[in-house]
Amino acid sequence: MTTSGTNASQGSGVSVKKPKMPVKRRLIIVAAVLVLVLLPAIIMVLVTWAGTGTLQGAATWASIPAIVGIAAAMSGMRRYAVVVSIVMAFLAPLAIVAGISPVSGAALMAILCMTVGRLSRFGMQRSGLLVPVMLAWPLIDPPAWSGATSVDRLDTAYLLWMTLIFFVGAIVPVLLLPVLMRKHPASHLVTHSQREATVYTVMITVLVTVSTFYVLDNPKMIGGAFLIAVILVMAPIGTADTIKPTIFRVLGTVLGSLLVIALVSQVHSLGLVYLIGLIVLIIAVFARLSGLAWVYYVFMVPATACLNSTTVTQVGELGKQRVVDNVVGGVLVIAATVITIGFSQWSTRHGEASDADHEIDAVAATA
Repeated sequence: MTTSGTNASQGSGVSVKKPKMPVKRRLIIVAAVLVLVLLPAIIMVLVTWAGTGTLQGAATWASIPAIVGIAAAMSGMRRYAVVVSIVMAFLAPLAIVAGISPVSGAALMAILCMTVGRLSRFGMQRSGLLVPVMLAWPLIDPPAWSGATSVDRLDTAYLLWMTLIFFVGAIVPVLLLPVLMRKHPASHLVTHSQREATVYTVMITVLVTVSTFYVLDNPKMIGGAFLIAVILVMAPIGTADTIKPTIFRVLGTVLGSLLVIALVSQVHSLGLVYLIGLIVLIIAVFARLSGLAWVYYVFMVPATACLNSTTVTQVGELGKQRVVDNVVGGVLVIAATVITIGFSQWSTRHGEASDADHEIDAVAATA
């Protein structure tokens, strides 16, 4: 959810002030998002319980693709959102198996990043990048099944269940959200030039591929998915996002990591950890809708850490790892941004290649 909103001024360099959303409407949207995130998890907990006779903690991971489904549905293109749901379902078992080897895992993330870069040509990278962000979790540290202490990534039954969990998780909000937003105006998608898209694609592909290989090659980094998420969320495209907002994002998420450690230091119940996660998630979404980006980044970190953990101890470990991940990811993105700005200025002085892309223009016109 960290990137579900579309910045209308991104890539144009022009700041557009939007009218503030009424508080009542913001609260309604927060409640709707919370329900759409929790509903698939509840459904799959009941389905897996009926199918296996055991309460499966992995079923709660349906909330992960639900976030992707919400972002895709908010793009205003229902067919695109349905396709994303199907893609998430097929990629989930592929990500789990690919995580066996650092090479295969890094290769999968590279392909996904190049796809996100292609989507940026017609302004859909904000919802598209959530696919690799959320798939980073089963790739790095998939959930255990039937109380096992370790995960058999090649177990056919386990992979089939995870496919169903990710499909239901994504398709439920895709089917329900358009009904809830039928009177809401369509989202405005901001396209980007071929040069901007190429630079952006190279940036995220190189950084994410290298980071994925490093994390999988060091299996003790259970929160390594955070590093991948930081890079994808913070990587700028166009000229509107520069070094200053990236620095604020890094500082905000570092503060959020420290907040995780403080929140769970005296907590010994996993149920209470989930409750804390839901509370800070509500605060984060409300802050996002209120335009308070720094508050959003501070509270979204503990929300993600709490809701994606299976033990109380793991929450604290995720918080500590997230501090390091945010610093490392932030430094990498800042360095890449500096290089991008330098390249942009150099290409402007020496002439630019043609931005004509008839395939993308045709697709955008049809959409």
